[in-house]
Amino acid sequence: MKKIISLVLSVLLIGCTLTSCGISKSAEPVYSGSVVQVLSPTVNVDIHSKKQESFLDKSNSLILVYARGSKELSIPEPVKFEWVYNGGQAVDNYVLNISQSKDMTDSVSYTTSDNSYSLYNLKIDTTYYWTVSVGDQTSSVFEFTTCDSAPRNIYVDGVTNVRDLGGWKTEDGSRTKQGLIYRCGRLNESSSDSVNIEITDAGKKTMLETLGIKSEIDLRKTEGNEIGSITSSPLGDTVNYFNCPMDWDGNMFENNKEQIKNVFSILSDKNNYPIIFHCNIGTDRTGMIAFLVNALLGVQEDDLFRDYLYSNFGNIGNSRSISGLKKCGYYDAIQASAGDSLSEKTYNCLVNIGIPKEQIDSVISILGD
Repeated sequence: MKKIISLVLSVLLIGCTLTSCGISKSAEPVYSGSVVQVLSPTVNVDIHSKKQESFLDKSNSLILVYARGSKELSIPEPVKFEWVYNGGQAVDNYVLNISQSKDMTDSVSYTTSDNSYSLYNLKIDTTYYWTVSVGDQTSSVFEFTTCDSAPRNIYVDGVTNVRDLGGWKTEDGSRTKQGLIYRCGRLNESSSDSVNIEITDAGKKTMLETLGIKSEIDLRKTEGNEIGSITSSPLGDTVNYFNCPMDWDGNMFENNKEQIKNVFSILSDKNNYPIIFHCNIGTDRTGMIAFLVNALLGVQEDDLFRDYLYSNFGNIGNSRSISGLKKCGYYDAIQASAGDSLSEKTYNCLVNIGIPKEQIDSVISILGD
């Protein structure tokens, strides 16, 4: 019996020695900053919905499988931050800090009473760093990277079909700059005898504070009051309002040369950025300007088609197709222009209608990589 007791005590002693009496060396502390355990995100995240992601992984010809322009499907997925607090005291608020710099300079902070937070409208193909603060205690710095699939679609409450023109890869392998120019649907009801603002207060906050919009280019016509009786931006007096009224019937390029010149004049001034531009539903006239700008910057044709088709995820009334785009005058005008690449053809096409080269070069400098 004594031998059995001795053997048991020996086993316990050895076990206690190996595990420091119950604290295993392999059980490293999971709490950073002593109080916060991060759950997600810690690796890679996607901002696109399942339908959006599926389309971006497939051929452009399959767009109608995923979206037909008849309902609101253009909103991205938020990035969900989650953590666990182990500080042993009641918490009124957590502060989530996010930065594009590892040293957390220029971080943006969000306050929440929950141990999770959902955040929309992060850039694509970007590494973010983040911490969580509780009182005077802050976690270690964690990081994640967003998906690299363009477009960077944007959630603005009350507005459909919103996305960044930036983030697309160019023919030389670089990406166009994000956060400078956005395409979208209207902010107020068209053809209304009284001003009816459709963008909500939350949407305005996103436009002004998150996107930092300084200028709005409205491509709707003043004739027939398509602009809905507005004389200034629905976003308020801090935003420059430029009305560049365009026709959508017939040859949009041929019929709107003067207004295209006006638009590029606005785009050539870096003081006007960040900019939003739109027509009624943000598809045809808006699509023409988007095509001209990104083709100029070197975005490849298949991606230009993909961006055009992406409007089918918005509530635009009916669907759009590549065949429809190819029937547009601007597509023909670009193809007929001199140049060895699509970007060169677009450059010369814009010169041919009278846009000064210095303005075109300025747009490339501002928006290109």
